[in-house]
Amino acid sequence: MTVRLGISPIGWTNDAIADLGADIPLETCLGDAAGAGFAGVELGRQFPHAPAEVQSALAPFGLVPITAWHSGYLSERDVDAEWPAALAHAKRLKALGCNVMVYGECGAGAEGGADAPLSRRPPDLALFPYARRLSGLACRIAAIGLKLVYHHHVMHPVETASQIDALMEASDPSVQLLLDTGHLALAGDDYAAVMRRWWSRIGHIHLKDIRRATLETMDRTTTTFDDGVRLGMFTVPGDGDLDFAPVAEQIAQAGYGGWIVVEAEQDPKNAAPAVMANTAFAYITRLFDALGIKLEGHHEDR
Repeated sequence: MTVRLGISPIGWTNDAIADLGADIPLETCLGDAAGAGFAGVELGRQFPHAPAEVQSALAPFGLVPITAWHSGYLSERDVDAEWPAALAHAKRLKALGCNVMVYGECGAGAEGGADAPLSRRPPDLALFPYARRLSGLACRIAAIGLKLVYHHHVMHPVETASQIDALMEASDPSVQLLLDTGHLALAGDDYAAVMRRWWSRIGHIHLKDIRRATLETMDRTTTTFDDGVRLGMFTVPGDGDLDFAPVAEQIAQAGYGGWIVVEAEQDPKNAAPAVMANTAFAYITRLFDALGIKLEGHHEDR
């Protein structure tokens, strides 16, 4: 069995916290990612927009584009109103040869960033109508050859295991789940339980680790999400405290056709991105090799 392992550029240049990694050239990120052994990268804010320019940037490093986040507003508008922005994003991903489109809810109820403490919980969402709108968008995205994968997220309307369960139960099977191990751990839930329950609906995986010692020192009534990132609450697999054996074991038992992406937003001045990339790749490789799972990546050419 072979699975595709990629990485997000967010460990080099953060998409939401403007100063983190703003001075790191895209070429440095791509060189580090390819040098560590990864086969592909998600797209971040330093990438050009035009698909041909994206491919030109990736080609010297032998990397392929995986997907990119779409900021959605279905919590406050209908599918027709959402569609122009979603269609433009989907067409770009399709032109790049991607298979999935990441949907993140950024409308009503989405908290986070530097403005709200981690203890603040979003207001309850009218879940059934929201799931219907999400299903409608997913069906339209499917019609042009992509899967919509929903990114649950701390301080967003769907963040906990019970909220994920409710959304999945209320939505059409065309709505896939992006499993983010770190966000579930930060929400206080067991990612492995969610993974096993919804395995047939998981279309994309983010492997993000956490540092429990850092979390224990944080006062969530005053610490914001951005504060937590700067403090180092997240890290890459192999450098934190989560057990990723359940992911490898599940894939060995049931198979998996999507991408596994290392995603760990950190301050690159405190967590050298190249070191983090190599740490994650070595750790995941050892874990998967033990179960006979081959990772598609540059390590095959070494």
